[in-house]
Amino acid sequence: MTDQPKALRGKVAIVTGASRGIGKGIAVVLAREGAAVVVAARTEQPGPLPGTIHETAQAITAGGGQALAVRCDVTQEHDVQALVRQTLEHFGRIDLLVNNAGGSSSFESVERYPLHRFDRVVALNIRGTFLCSQAVLPAMLAQRSGVIVNISSDSGSEFAFPNDTVYGMAKAAIERFGRGLADEVKRHNISVFSLLPGKVKTEGALAIHPPDFDWAGWVEPEDVGPAVVRLAQQGPGACTMPVVSIEELIPHRSKEGLR
Repeated sequence: MTDQPKALRGKVAIVTGASRGIGKGIAVVLAREGAAVVVAARTEQPGPLPGTIHETAQAITAGGGQALAVRCDVTQEHDVQALVRQTLEHFGRIDLLVNNAGGSSSFESVERYPLHRFDRVVALNIRGTFLCSQAVLPAMLAQRSGVIVNISSDSGSEFAFPNDTVYGMAKAAIERFGRGLADEVKRHNISVFSLLPGKVKTEGALAIHPPDFDWAGWVEPEDVGPAVVRLAQQGPGACTMPVVSIEELIPHRSKEGLR
């Protein structure tokens, strides 16, 4: 790593869903900017999709950063409490939580949507975001500082993909939760944002699209990281947009991708 000043030097960040995809990309960029990163996800061993929490942590430490890999299912309260406890024991504070764990198991019409998949989408996106946010608040309140970034989607406010009704409902709920929580905690110097990352070329996206798919306009997972860095530096009231897109934070981004 270089000797240039780091935007997040001395900060401690938790990133959920960080074994691969957007979460891994964010974790790597946060570490590059000086943050100690807790890499949280369920995946400890290689599976159908590449990536584990240990591989993400190793990528960070190989670059000279600090990382702690913690296995965590964000839908389980005891896992989330253990995640926060281990973070505080290891690093002593929590400055940033990135609620990235989520996603959808399928895009299907409401008529055909299986209830068990509905329950999983709601649990990962809504319950997970709530549990993790609730768990870090005592530390942030004691510090009188902190930032929570919820990774949302264009699906929360518009029809971004066919048959994304259930996924979009979950993301819209995350945005409403973020608005309400931001109002609750702003007097304690804590900021809450929902970030729209746009179309990201993750391992999951690669798995469901054909080999000849046109990736024009899609970006790499690490391209989301700089926007999170910007939000991590915002105090309450500094950014008046509780739901913000990368295009609004990073000038060189556009709907057509990186220029």
